[in-house]
Amino acid sequence: MRTFLLATVACAAVAAGHFLTNTTAADRAAPAAPAPAPVQTPAAPTQLVAHEWGTFTSFSGSDGVPVAFTPNNTDLPAFVYFQGNPNSKAGRFNHGGLVSMETPVVYFYTDRETKVSLKVDFPKGWITEWYPFAHAAPVMAKDDKPGQSIRWDVKLTPNEPAKFPRDRAERKGDVNHYYHARATDAVPLQTEVAPRTPNARGDDDDYYDDRGLRGGSVLQREKFLFYRGVGTFPPPVTVRALGGDKVRVVNSAGGKATGLVLVTVRGGKLGFRPVGELESGATSEAQIPPVGDQRAALGEFLVKALTAAGLYEKEATAMVKTWDSAWFGEEGTRLLYLVPRGKTDELLPLTMTPKPTELVRVLVGRHDFLTPEQEATADKEIKRLRAAQIEMNAAYAELQKLGRFSNQAQQLATQRLEAKSAPQK
Repeated sequence: MRTFLLATVACAAVAAGHFLTNTTAADRAAPAAPAPAPVQTPAAPTQLVAHEWGTFTSFSGSDGVPVAFTPNNTDLPAFVYFQGNPNSKAGRFNHGGLVSMETPVVYFYTDRETKVSLKVDFPKGWITEWYPFAHAAPVMAKDDKPGQSIRWDVKLTPNEPAKFPRDRAERKGDVNHYYHARATDAVPLQTEVAPRTPNARGDDDDYYDDRGLRGGSVLQREKFLFYRGVGTFPPPVTVRALGGDKVRVVNSAGGKATGLVLVTVRGGKLGFRPVGELESGATSEAQIPPVGDQRAALGEFLVKALTAAGLYEKEATAMVKTWDSAWFGEEGTRLLYLVPRGKTDELLPLTMTPKPTELVRVLVGRHDFLTPEQEATADKEIKRLRAAQIEMNAAYAELQKLGRFSNQAQQLATQRLEAKSAPQK
């Protein structure tokens, strides 16, 4: 009954309104259809900044000619995607690799949620590790020649808190150097992983879950895009050791190399000596620095050089901290330098949609080398090893003459010798 009365009152109100309003024929015509709402296109961010840092590592004897070496490819968290043997980093150095491309990371800065597609080409190399999930992962050429690329389609989320993956296999208190790169003001990013789409060719099935994923979730989050690989090109800058702690630095990068510094690490001590800048095609002679207590000072020197090249201070600090144990802790003599931007773009062409308002790319070259004195020591010790091997082979041949029970004879002889050398009670 109450519903009926309300309906009646409503109808009466509408009728009263109709008769109390001045109308015309046009007014009494059928009302026009409402105009369609304009299609809202996503607003472009007022700023979209991308910053990248990474390392090219190479090695040579005293003649400066680059040679393959054993890379450290066991230093990453287990959630990182990788190509298994024979396409791993170590495998690639056995098939023409000369330069280890180590840990390029790309940071983003924006004022609003933005979808970004970023592609990196490596025409003279192979991409061996990356994170997060890549929507176009590296594909192996049929002839196994160098030349791979990678593409990510990610969403930048500046206003969302993000929890980043950790390696579940890490012992409590361990901090993998991969995580140092997260200590910046870059905005988090996320990528949606396609179910049942393996994104790596690993040689360990434990790295895959039932959806072919790595990192443990369909939606992967990180503070940066990460990739590594192996190049077949000669290093942009090389060093020839002349003996007597003198070296000749050669810049073949096609552009000015800056931030050059010689570093010596021996017995836990570190010394460094800045070399300055070097024009394309130029050479410079310098002196290898003696070791000292300059580790902290070198870190400060490199942070200043990296920020002068365009990185934010937190990015530069994160890079130096990431490579502290390698650059400042590994025994040897090396040259560190900033790769000319033009050479970086040539070796690693990068395209990004939408186009960033600023793109900074700073790669550090690291070239380790031997001195003639170190090579002389190596020659001497190899001769000793060969002589010892000849003696071992001769002794083994004599032991084999004991016949069927030669193994037991060796065991008894070992016991007698150990008893004679044991301290008397």
